[in-house]
Amino acid sequence: MALLGFGGHPVLHDYNYSMFREQQAELLRQAEYERLVRAAKLQQRNRRFYRRFANWLGTQLVQWGRKLERVGGLREKRPVPSASPHH
Repeated sequence: MALLGFGGHPVLHDYNYSMFREQQAELLRQAEYERLVRAAKLQQRNRRFYRRFANWLGTQLVQWGRKLERVGGLREKRPVPSASPHH
């Protein structure tokens, strides 16, 4: 009887092949799980980055708005020169 790749006896061959397929399926399940975990972590990291960026941008816009209000307030307090030479 010729030796087969998964066991010399046909019954052993079928059993070994079945075990091999189950192990392969389990490895694929584990790899898919790990891929999903990595994708979830990356998505969480991206959300954190965008949340921090939005916070920073909001702060910058508020500061810019305050500076504009100060500059606008200074202009309002100054007397506007008259176009008439008699005034």
